[in-house]
Amino acid sequence: MVNILDEAVIKEVLKSMIIEKIKDGGLALELVKRDIEKFKHCLALIKDTSIPANEKHEAAIFIKGMNDALKRLHAIAGEREFAIFYNYCIEGKTRNEIADALNIDISTVARNKEKALKKLSIILYPEINITNMM
Repeated sequence: MVNILDEAVIKEVLKSMIIEKIKDGGLALELVKRDIEKFKHCLALIKDTSIPANEKHEAAIFIKGMNDALKRLHAIAGEREFAIFYNYCIEGKTRNEIADALNIDISTVARNKEKALKKLSIILYPEINITNMM
């Protein structure tokens, strides 16, 4: 994970709609989805008492990096978009559950989740996103 972009640059990229050039299923999005799965796995690993300390340490380092990226995403995306993303991608709730809890349409859940994933891909993989834009 490289955090070379600050929030202002990310917001500017999004404002100028350059983010729209990143196709669904692009490399950065696939890497982010993989990182989310690894994050959930590492969270479970930390709680497992049978896992050696060195593996837990490596997992803790990854968790710290992802937590930092998630904090940046929360600041950039805002409360509702982040809540939708977190509940769907991290907590594993369904679109229907999230839509009912937030009293919004299911399509709004899908749109906000995708927007947050794209923003997280910029945070975690700025160099890939910049390359994709050229």
